Amino acid sequence: MLIYAIGWHWEHPHDFVKIRPDGIHGMQIILIRSKARICMGEYEYQVQPNTAFIVESCYPHSLFGDGETYIDDWVRFDLESDDSTFLKENGLPFNTPILLTTDTVSQLIQICEQIFQTNRPEKDTVLRYMMSAIMVQMKSEYRPAEIKPRTHYDVEFEQLRQDIYAFPQREWNIAGIAEQMNMSVSHFQRLYKQRFGIPCTKDILTSRMEYAKQLLATTDLSAVEVAEQCGYSDYSHFSRVFTKYACVSPAKYRKEK
Repeated sequence: MLIYAIGWHWEHPHDFVKIRPDGIHGMQIILIRSKARICMGEYEYQVQPNTAFIVESCYPHSLFGDGETYIDDWVRFDLESDDSTFLKENGLPFNTPILLTTDTVSQLIQICEQIFQTNRPEKDTVLRYMMSAIMVQMKSEYRPAEIKPRTHYDVEFEQLRQDIYAFPQREWNIAGIAEQMNMSVSHFQRLYKQRFGIPCTKDILTSRMEYAKQLLATTDLSAVEVAEQCGYSDYSHFSRVFTKYACVSPAKYRKEK
């Protein structure tokens, strides 16, 4: 394993973003030293400090700060003869989180960086042994991390549900939502219910009715204005839906509150 670039304890602002749709040439170790959001291919991980990734050559990935200074160690290297066999026998996964239990790997990377910056004739040979030591150390610490991968769709669905409850007055349309997410309506509805346990249409209804209850109880808006605030231009329809949902009419609900 021939190191061609290396960095130890690189710091970036909390809003750091590095998007690599085509990855980089050569293998790399990325050791996250802060909280971060890491995308590997189609999966996204919220990671804690001391989480490593062994990233394959040209594998798409992105790095994001997560509310605090982003810090990482990294090593980029090319595989030489027998390295693929060594890595396969070592058994560490590629492109997935490896949660480490000590700072030893980071310390080894720091030593590698110091050696890399010298002009000693045996530098590459020493670094090859150091890379093997890093991989063996990672293997000795590795325990399958309880980090649930999130797909691109997971992120979209979570944002959608947040928006449904944040903006109940919007004209939510299932067909339009599905088209925006590049899905058929039936596929969208199936995935939404599978993820959240209820249909999207019920979430939209619940968000509007709960918002209506809040407005009726805490504001002086008329019932017609409340209906409009909740996305209903027809008050009669709103009243029927609300009465079925709350078991009382809007007027009675306000009176009781």
